[in-house]
Amino acid sequence: MIVPTRPLWLLGRDLSQSPSPLLHNAALAALGAPPLYALHAVEPADVERAFDDAEHTCRGSNVTAPYKLRAAERWRAVLDDTARAVGAVNTVVFERDRAVSAHNTDVRGLLTAWRRASVDVTGRVVAVLGAGGAARAAVVAAGEAKARAVALSARRTDAADALATLARARGLAVVDEPAQLVVLAASALEDPGAAIARALRGPGSVHELRYGAAARTSRDAALKAGHVFLDGTSMLLAQAQAALALFLGGTLPDHASAAMAAAVSAWLKRT
Repeated sequence: MIVPTRPLWLLGRDLSQSPSPLLHNAALAALGAPPLYALHAVEPADVERAFDDAEHTCRGSNVTAPYKLRAAERWRAVLDDTARAVGAVNTVVFERDRAVSAHNTDVRGLLTAWRRASVDVTGRVVAVLGAGGAARAAVVAAGEAKARAVALSARRTDAADALATLARARGLAVVDEPAQLVVLAASALEDPGAAIARALRGPGSVHELRYGAAARTSRDAALKAGHVFLDGTSMLLAQAQAALALFLGGTLPDHASAAMAAAVSAWLKRT
């Protein structure tokens, strides 16, 4: 295991509400390391320069919306199998001023969240709202969880077509029928209640990938309709634990994993 001495970043656009530094720095403290994890908000015009800076500055970087697809393009030569399948990257490890591996830990985060909430999609339909990197991870996760099909909803036709192509490549049918789980992977929904009602015609589960205050409207709509509700914190924790293990180059020790879980629990109580 490598205890990092170089910085760890989160690269994205709107990061003001991200609890990621709390999670990672709590785990680093448990390992006897200083608080190396920091937010780096970047506008789209500057993202390639930010990628360059990360390579020359960091031990590793997480990447979040809206740059996961661009990260996959940038580091396509070092994608792991999951990142290649998803076509999106959220974790990059650097050595000697270059990227040595690029990963997608969102799929593991989704599967862990569903397992912990006892959401079983085997042979069922998963509705995915959105078409960015998180939506692509949800489609891949649905395939790995042995779903039968996905129902897709995206604002842009080209993005929806690309997502359908991905689904079929993962052995999933693309259908227009009621789902048993809906994954809210869009950056914003004007009316989450209506979107949930369209996707779930009977009792089901709603997984909102946002968390904290951003998830309250969809949470209230889901619970009012009698659905099981998951917000993004369980996924956030699982994918962060997987990402830090990659930065460390080995298994995340139990006490560091527990420190992350305690940090996200404390953060939730404050939101």
